[in-house]
Amino acid sequence: MSDQRTIQAESDSRQSDIERIARETAVPIETVHEIYDIEHAKLETQARIKTFIGVLTRRRVKEFLQAQSEPS
Repeated sequence: MSDQRTIQAESDSRQSDIERIARETAVPIETVHEIYDIEHAKLETQARIKTFIGVLTRRRVKEFLQAQSEPS
């Protein structure tokens, strides 16, 4: 039962992160969701310590989206 609660909490946190990033960057949620999933998967396979994957994913997605919105 505890594992199920942990999975649900992670899912809720992930969705909250995606919505917050979309709001802060004025990018559609669907787009943020796709980028978030890609970055999360990259970090999941590379990281030896999994504790901060969520934090690092948020940072990478925000930086990517901000870089895309900057004029060349």
